[in-house]
Amino acid sequence: MPALLAVFLATGVVFGALEVTTLAYVDGPEAGLLIGLQAGGSCAAGLVYGLRPVAAPGDPRRLAVCLAAMTALMALPLLAAASGGSTAVLALALLAAGAATAPTMITGMASVQRIVPPGSVNEGMTLAVTAILTGIAAGSAVSGWLAERAAPGTGYTVPVAAALLGLVAAVLRARRPTP
Repeated sequence: MPALLAVFLATGVVFGALEVTTLAYVDGPEAGLLIGLQAGGSCAAGLVYGLRPVAAPGDPRRLAVCLAAMTALMALPLLAAASGGSTAVLALALLAAGAATAPTMITGMASVQRIVPPGSVNEGMTLAVTAILTGIAAGSAVSGWLAERAAPGTGYTVPVAAALLGLVAAVLRARRPTP
């Protein structure tokens, strides 16, 4: 469970950092629209992902694949900001980046259900959500600090790094035998 909690912590950092960096990078009313597009990408991907039949819910390898996709897609807003692209380019990057979050959360929560004893699912979910919320707080704080001290868009490095750390934790977990 510790490696899985590390994945949830990293995922929370992604959520917090992405929002704060977007609000810091885009000044004005379009910032809310961009955050909404990121959430819309997550929602659409979650619906599509949830419709697919899964032979082994919570498979550690599937979680690693989701985190690999998240790591790759989180680089898109960073690239959009670094290139000085338009708000429209950043919007598309955030929409695509959002597509990685719901499948990762679905697979991660299925992993919790898979590894905890049936009578302890509530405790397992509580630990997972606590890790996510802790990550959101940390990601928001780090990105806020960067927003005040570094070039605009630098905070987009935080979700990429967090997703990569989550991927490392997921790969290490996938290499161990599971219950």
